[in-house]
Amino acid sequence: MSRSLPAATDADTFDRSCAHWSADGRDGMDNFYTYATVDYRHLADLIDWPALLTSLSQQTGALQLADLACGSGKFPGALLEHTTLSELMSAESKSTQVLYDLLDPSIFAIEEAAAVLKPPFVERDHYCCRLQDWQPNPETYDLCWATHALYCVPAEEMSECMAILRGAIRPGGIGVVAQSNRSGHYSWFYEHFLDSIHGGNGTRFSTAEDVYDAANNVGFERQRRTLDYKTVIDEKDHQALESYLQRCAFDDSISLDRMMKSGSLGQYLTSAKRQGAYRFQQSVDVVVFGDDLSSFNFWMQDK
Repeated sequence: MSRSLPAATDADTFDRSCAHWSADGRDGMDNFYTYATVDYRHLADLIDWPALLTSLSQQTGALQLADLACGSGKFPGALLEHTTLSELMSAESKSTQVLYDLLDPSIFAIEEAAAVLKPPFVERDHYCCRLQDWQPNPETYDLCWATHALYCVPAEEMSECMAILRGAIRPGGIGVVAQSNRSGHYSWFYEHFLDSIHGGNGTRFSTAEDVYDAANNVGFERQRRTLDYKTVIDEKDHQALESYLQRCAFDDSISLDRMMKSGSLGQYLTSAKRQGAYRFQQSVDVVVFGDDLSSFNFWMQDK
């Protein structure tokens, strides 16, 4: 049975996120990804993904992967477009298959992500639930990833999520989470948004630091690298700017004009305006975790 969501001004972070991951939110989603697709291009370039997936594949030739809070499938799409991953499978060879499970609290998101999968990704199981409620088979996955996906997991519930992943990942498997750190635009903007629009009330986005600490709390070894880059939007394109920021807040009820006039949020946006554009500083930590990372050497920037 479906349930109605509260009005955007009353709903908390998770409910507003769910409302946006629906067919009704498609226009805002498409406008957001006009600029946010660059996030996934940077991730595609950070790790040698073809080599990593080949290394993780077992003797059966099939790698088991879980995409956590899969969203619209922008990350596997970026890997297919910007890496040689698709060459891992061809009709003429017995190359690696990636058996791809999708998890998200939105069935709309799962269907969107499934639609972009192409070889070597092979769509398998769907889990329409929160990560906190997931009950995976033990020691199943070679790889679990969450790319700009766990912001709505409250920080105090992140260790619970990591404990679930510790049970789900096979010995020798790894997890990868890409998340804005506390200095990055997504986290910093949302702090100002809650303070200025909601009077400081509401659940903050979790950050990469929360992920890193939670991985430590359950006994994972950890490595991380930071991606620093800018999202640039022409100052004259008010509609694009408004759509992008509304998606950053999961709230299309708040106009750009109101944001610009609201306390520290307005100050933050004004400070981002330089040389004819709004330039939002992204700072994203990519956290890799597992039981033993002594042989993990797939960072492209280290080569």
